[in-house]
Amino acid sequence: VWKYPYPFLIGREQIRQYAKAVKAMDPASHDEAAAAELGHDALVAPLTFASTLALLVQEHFFQNVDIGMETKQIVQVDQKFVYRKPLKAGDQLHAVMEVTSVEERFGADIVVTHNVCTDDEGAVVLEAITTMMGHDADDSIQV
Repeated sequence: VWKYPYPFLIGREQIRQYAKAVKAMDPASHDEAAAAELGHDALVAPLTFASTLALLVQEHFFQNVDIGMETKQIVQVDQKFVYRKPLKAGDQLHAVMEVTSVEERFGADIVVTHNVCTDDEGAVVLEAITTMMGHDADDSIQV
């Protein structure tokens, strides 16, 4: 189990920029008044916004823990998010990542991780299950 050491504060402009970049046009991600009309006290992040935190946690893990894979040779092949509540501007999240399996298939390592993100009170906000494939024998696989 790997605890990401830094809290992740979700910013209002961060949500707007991400939503624009991924063409998520839900007004609740761009306009505070629209979010309020829907019952939210702040802008709501698009569902895929959680991938930004998941990437930070994974990068930190692979920089600090050697599981036999070169990070430059890792390809994400699947990701699933389970939300307990919407992510909103002002939320501060804390993440813990666990490697749930490491298998070798067809000359590649398949790693499955389970991230749990909590708020400042310790309540689970979301879970992310990610499957990655890596090859550590040579540079034949390029990302």
